[in-house]
Amino acid sequence: MLSLVKRICRQLDEIIRLLCKTAPPVHEVVYDPDHSEDASHDKQMPELLDIQQVVEILNISVPTYYRWVKQGQLMPRRKGKRHYFYKEDLLQQLEEGRRRGRI
Repeated sequence: MLSLVKRICRQLDEIIRLLCKTAPPVHEVVYDPDHSEDASHDKQMPELLDIQQVVEILNISVPTYYRWVKQGQLMPRRKGKRHYFYKEDLLQQLEEGRRRGRI
């Protein structure tokens, strides 16, 4: 049993050596709250809205929300049974609805 463990360790050492030789170098990421690039990255992340936020933005009731989803006037992204919208998707859908005279 001990010889098997030694062989495995040697093979692991060889695998690690090969991976270190072929893998690109990993740079350590340090969080810097004052770094402007991090702030611009946050601005690039799209804002995710849930049903309550959409209802408040559109100033509609929850049953109206579900009716619009069923009619295809709003198209949420779904994760399981939950509905989510990216803010830019919601604005785009609203503009398309206005253009077609649906909303």
